[in-house]
Amino acid sequence: MNKGSTYGLTPNQLADLLSIGIDESNFIDKISDDKAIADMLRNWLIRSLPRDSSLLDSLLVIMGKMGYGVQSLADKSLGEVLLDPKTDIGLLQAIKTYSKKLSFTVDSEAEKAIAITMYQAAIANSLVHHDKKISQSSYEILDKSFGLLAEKEWMTPELKELFSKARSICQKKRGEK
Repeated sequence: MNKGSTYGLTPNQLADLLSIGIDESNFIDKISDDKAIADMLRNWLIRSLPRDSSLLDSLLVIMGKMGYGVQSLADKSLGEVLLDPKTDIGLLQAIKTYSKKLSFTVDSEAEKAIAITMYQAAIANSLVHHDKKISQSSYEILDKSFGLLAEKEWMTPELKELFSKARSICQKKRGEK
């Protein structure tokens, strides 16, 4: 790759630059309440992460770059990781980063909806269980995104509950300013 063409930016910086102006909440509002999305989401959440999966490999790489270790991640499902109050904040950041990148590379609306759901679930877990905002989005934008996701027919009850709790926190934090 010709580094001169990127003006010395890292791949992560380029991804952030290219994502400027993309508002996830606008996309979330346009997602249809499709049974295919519900089925795909449930499959993503219940299956264990196989040791040779690209998701696990990507998370391990991101976690390594961030200086975090991953204990027995391959034995858990993505749903367990996203909903567990004890999930390490570094792992949530890695899932958020992976999901954001995934949302730019998938072809179908359903796959993009799943990637954004994982992205938002990692942010919501961090707010609800660690009282830490791992997003540069404002509490107002997060509140809107969590609300839109919680209302989707295809959303699992567990994620709806997580998004509702995160939304309440965002509303409280907005009121404190």
